[in-house]
Amino acid sequence: MESEGEDRVDRVRVEPAALVRLVEALFEHEGLSAEDAATIARVQVEADLRGMYSHGTRAVPMYLERIRRGIINPRPHLRIEDLGVAVLVDGDDGPGQVVASRAMEECLARARRFRVGLALVRHSNHFGAAGYYAGMALREDLIGLATTNGNLVLAPWGGITPTVGNNPIAIAVPAGEEPPILLDVAMSVVAGGKVDLKAAEGEELPPGWCLDAEGRPTRDLAAALSGLGVPLGAPVAGHKGFGLAFAMEALAGALTGARFGRQHTLEVEDGPRPWDEGHFFLAIDPSLAMPLATFKARIDQMIREVRATRPVTDGPPIHAPGELGWRRREQALREGILLPGSVYQALRTCAEERGLRALVP
Repeated sequence: MESEGEDRVDRVRVEPAALVRLVEALFEHEGLSAEDAATIARVQVEADLRGMYSHGTRAVPMYLERIRRGIINPRPHLRIEDLGVAVLVDGDDGPGQVVASRAMEECLARARRFRVGLALVRHSNHFGAAGYYAGMALREDLIGLATTNGNLVLAPWGGITPTVGNNPIAIAVPAGEEPPILLDVAMSVVAGGKVDLKAAEGEELPPGWCLDAEGRPTRDLAAALSGLGVPLGAPVAGHKGFGLAFAMEALAGALTGARFGRQHTLEVEDGPRPWDEGHFFLAIDPSLAMPLATFKARIDQMIREVRATRPVTDGPPIHAPGELGWRRREQALREGILLPGSVYQALRTCAEERGLRALVP
C-alpha cells in the first residue's frame, strides 16, 4: 500500500492481486463458492485496472449488502436452454457477474460454431461494467456486444417520469497491431456510479451531470441521487440518448423475458424481489465476411486515422475508443491500482466486520 502525495492523499495504491484476494475472501465469507467469488473479483478489479472506479470494487459493499438482504442469491443454479445459434440463461437471481460471464461464454461458443452467437439472460443482477463481457470476445478474435437493463434513471426527453435504466452499450472489436477497440458507455451524460463516487469522495458535481426529480439541472448531491440522469445528446438532442437506452431495454429486458421498463424501480433495495435484471450479449466472427487478418488491418487503419486527427488548439492528443483504458490498465499492472480513498476505506470496513482485516492490502 502506498499513499500518494499531498494533492492525492485521498488515494491509496494497491497491488492488483492482493485486491483480488480480498474481494474473493469477502464473497466467500458470504457463502459464495470459491469459483463464483473469483469471478466477481476478476470483473470488479478489471474495471479498477482500467480506471473505471465507478464500476470497480467501489460496488463490492453494495453487492455484499444485497446478498444479506436476499436480493442476490449466493448459490444460484443456472439453467441453460440451448436455442442453436442462441442460448437463454436463467440466472436464478445469482450475482450478475457470475450469470453474465457464463452467458457470454455460451455466446462465444456459438459464435465459434455458427460465426454468430447470442445470449439472452433473465433473473440476474447488476453485473458491473458491460465492457468486461464485450471484451471477453477479444480473446477469441471475435466482436463482442453487451448490454443490460436496471433501475430507472432516464425519463423520455421532455418528461420527468423515469422510464428506463441507464442501459449501457459495450462493443469490443479486435485489431491487429493496435490495441483493440473497447467502447463502454452509459446512455446518460455520466453513469450513476460516478455520481455515487463523487458523493463518497465529498466532491462537488460538475455542471450538466444530473437533473433533480423535477427535471431541473442540479449540482446538489441529494437532489441528484433522487433525481434523473441527463441523456446523451442533451441539451439539444437528449432524445438520442433516451432512444438508445430504450432500444437497449427492448433487447435486455423485453426480449429476454426479464423485468423491463417500469417493472423496475428507482432503487434495487426498495424494489420488487427478486430483482430480475436482464442482459443481452452478441458475438460475431469477423471471418464471416473476410479473412481475419484483413479485418484486423482495416480496424488498424481506422484507429490510426482517428489518432492522426489534428486536435483543437492546445488540446490533448486524440485517442481511439478504449485506448486510454488499455494504457491505464498496463500502468496499473506495473505500478498498482490507485484506488479512491472512499473505496479503500469501504473495503477495509467490510473486511474488518468479517474478521478479514489481515487481507486488506
